[in-house]
Amino acid sequence: MDGLAREDFHRLESKVDKLTDAVTRLILVEERQTTQGERIGKVEVTMAQHDVQITANRAEIDRWVQRGIGAWAVAAVLFAVLNFGAAFV
Repeated sequence: MDGLAREDFHRLESKVDKLTDAVTRLILVEERQTTQGERIGKVEVTMAQHDVQITANRAEIDRWVQRGIGAWAVAAVLFAVLNFGAAFV
């Protein structure tokens, strides 16, 4: 019976070793997830800042495009008025 108890003890000890390895790996995975979560949070903050900058740039570009269209419209009207006035002179 002493041999059986010793064998059971070694089997139990090997199971505990496997459990220790599994818990160690689980801890490593948890640490990696925590680190990646922090990194993803920083990336999200940076992306939000970039989104704000992109929106501001788009608004500025739209304003300049509208100014350009307006300038061309004024030039076209002036050209038409000058051509019409030149026909009478």
